Amino acid sequence: MNTINEVPILLRREIEALMVAPFLEAFAKELGWDRTRDIARSVIASLAFQAGKNLAAAVGGNTLSHLLKVLPAFSQGGALTLEDRGSNAKCIRTDVTRCAYVEMYRRNGLDELGSLLSCQRDNYLFEGFNPDLLFTRTKTIMDGCDCCDFCLKLKGEK
Repeated sequence: MNTINEVPILLRREIEALMVAPFLEAFAKELGWDRTRDIARSVIASLAFQAGKNLAAAVGGNTLSHLLKVLPAFSQGGALTLEDRGSNAKCIRTDVTRCAYVEMYRRNGLDELGSLLSCQRDNYLFEGFNPDLLFTRTKTIMDGCDCCDFCLKLKGEK
């Protein structure tokens, strides 16, 4: 491997979580958990937004068709099991029916950080990829649901 982009995303998230968790605990002792979570959320949002912009640049565009081409990268190494719910050039509908990110956070005793460090970055990633994308998700495996229901479409599309 020559660059960080060659490291599977799941492994990157695990390394990040194991590094960040002790810092968050230390900051929470000084600032309280609410303030620490707000700061972490802001930093993660900024990183995810920039990652979305970088992703669009790397694939040469920011349409839903471009996004469909790169979604498999997030499943690399069996990280996600996806069930397509009728995706096309105007709307991406997919359910995540298995999430190794959840399993990784639980395995490392970091259940409470999974949503903050992973799930919440999705909206900002998609916004960075294309600010005209509307992302909705009503449930997540991280929160104990049976799946994560992703829907992405351009604002104004029915």
